[in-house]
Amino acid sequence: MTATQMAATAVLAQLTPAITAATHTAIANTASGLGGADATVIAKEVAKAATDTIINQTNNEPWYLSRVTLGALLALVGGAYSLGLDFADGTPPSVDSLTSQLTAIVGAGTVLYGRWVAKKPIGA
Repeated sequence: MTATQMAATAVLAQLTPAITAATHTAIANTASGLGGADATVIAKEVAKAATDTIINQTNNEPWYLSRVTLGALLALVGGAYSLGLDFADGTPPSVDSLTSQLTAIVGAGTVLYGRWVAKKPIGA
């Protein structure tokens, strides 16, 4: 079981009773015609859906599932490859080319650092 799956299981175990109780109360206070078994099914589905959001909001997904990490790695590889090609042909790169490549490399490095060090998303 991965760390993400373990975190999801723990979150689900904590959420399900609270959501079940709230769903039962909501159904009891309406004239929906739903019964207790319906409330339990609804609560389980809501808890499953909420778990994915909670895992995302707490930054508990593994690095290889992070779109931010994958995008930054792609920019890092592209910048490094382009810089390597400029030096490989024996002539120094132009200032604008070097600036562009170094910006991609430094920017990707900064994104990776921020993503891996962050404990929660911005604004959470």
